[in-house]
Amino acid sequence: MVQRKENSDLITLVCLTCGAEQFFDSGVPSSVKCPTCGSTVFRTFSTPTQPDEVLESQLEDTARSAALGDVSPSTALDDVRELNP
Repeated sequence: MVQRKENSDLITLVCLTCGAEQFFDSGVPSSVKCPTCGSTVFRTFSTPTQPDEVLESQLEDTARSAALGDVSPSTALDDVRELNP
């Protein structure tokens, strides 16, 4: 039986035998079998899907200005010519 969790985390199960991954967003079933090798032993990882302060800070620090008319700092004129057919 699958139950919805209050905090919507993405649960990743990684098979310890073959490394296959399975993803669950609404709870993990009580018995899971690897579709690749049939193993029942997994390592569980939980990834939050709601933004937090760390993610917001990282996005702000790595955001690129997209103002109209801005020139890309690493684009040469020849690079732009290659894009035009």
